[in-house]
Amino acid sequence: MAIVMSDNKEKSVIIKILSLYLITTAIFLIVLFGLYYDRGYNIIIHEKTNDLREDYGVLVRLIDKTGSFDEKVLRDLQILGLSSRLMIFDKKGDVLYNGIKDTLAQESFHQKNGIYVQKGYIMMNSSSLKHHKHHKKPFYPSLSPSFKYKIILKGASIVSDIWWLRVKTTGFLLLCLSGVGFIAYFLLKVSLKPLKERIEFLNHFIKDTTHEINTPISVILMSIQRLEKEEFSSNNFTKINRIDIAAKTLGSIYQNLMFYSFPENKNRRNLIDVKEVLEQRLEFFAPLIGQKNLQIQATLASAFISANKEGIGCILDNLLSNAIKYNKKDGNIIIMLNKGSLSIQDSGCGIETNQIHRIFKRYTRYNTSQGGFGIGLALVQELCQYYSIRIKCESEIGLGSVFRLEW
Repeated sequence: MAIVMSDNKEKSVIIKILSLYLITTAIFLIVLFGLYYDRGYNIIIHEKTNDLREDYGVLVRLIDKTGSFDEKVLRDLQILGLSSRLMIFDKKGDVLYNGIKDTLAQESFHQKNGIYVQKGYIMMNSSSLKHHKHHKKPFYPSLSPSFKYKIILKGASIVSDIWWLRVKTTGFLLLCLSGVGFIAYFLLKVSLKPLKERIEFLNHFIKDTTHEINTPISVILMSIQRLEKEEFSSNNFTKINRIDIAAKTLGSIYQNLMFYSFPENKNRRNLIDVKEVLEQRLEFFAPLIGQKNLQIQATLASAFISANKEGIGCILDNLLSNAIKYNKKDGNIIIMLNKGSLSIQDSGCGIETNQIHRIFKRYTRYNTSQGGFGIGLALVQELCQYYSIRIKCESEIGLGSVFRLEW
């Protein structure tokens, strides 16, 4: 049987390996770029927070100058343009002034160092600003013990900065994945090339060998047919008959190899009469049938199907061969052919019910004592699927099996 690695199968293998590789790599890169994004986000926050240093210092100095937050301080803040970016609480947490126009509570400062983002803007709790890890030297005036206010400052919008950071992070991630995918694809192609060349070499060898097998088989069968068998003694006739049976067995194996080695053969379709093909195959297997003294009960009606004649012949050969091979001596084979259906029943050893589903798997043999490669029924199922034929097997140990085909 040919070992086939078509372009589609090669692509399927590459896609599966690449998918697994890229998924695992993507997980690693997502974690890595997640850390990169988090670091970039924190840097943006810290940079925008630093822009509030001067405003914070001015605000604290104005309040300390008067000793309290009053109308004069507010007018000064309005002149400086700070009033719309300011919110002041007393030590009890009551709002004294809200220029930000948002309802905020001190408890909302849950982010690191009192800094958080709301609606795309930096919000900073000044009471915890002095703990900011990026401020190694204090940039704010020392608060007097009598300073009784808590301040929220609103900084610049960071929407565009965060958007650009996301675009940049996503771009780098996709670029890395594309680069890794391209390199992996190239390495896979290089790695698979020697394997593909070896498979192609084996395919050519098998196909050439299959062709070579056909010639001696044909010569043997033609020579046997031309023999004047009545001139042989009973002993020699038996020997010639055995040669005929062996040659026809090889011919059946050759047909299976042909369809495995040259799958394109099944593509040629014509409207064929199954009855005609079945009668030819029964005549072909006559020596094997006679060797086991089997009784054939055939009810055959014309039944047409659009398929390849050799393909239908291969299906019938395998089913008839099994019905003969696994039958008992002096047994029966019942064949019923009607329009759109065919059944082949034997009186052989039968198959265990829980093993029936396995018989169509390649290299599976349900009776090891009878030889064979275990590819016949697998090929039958493959051809039936190709020609839209439904196949079913029913069997009982000791009573035999029946294969039904419907199209």
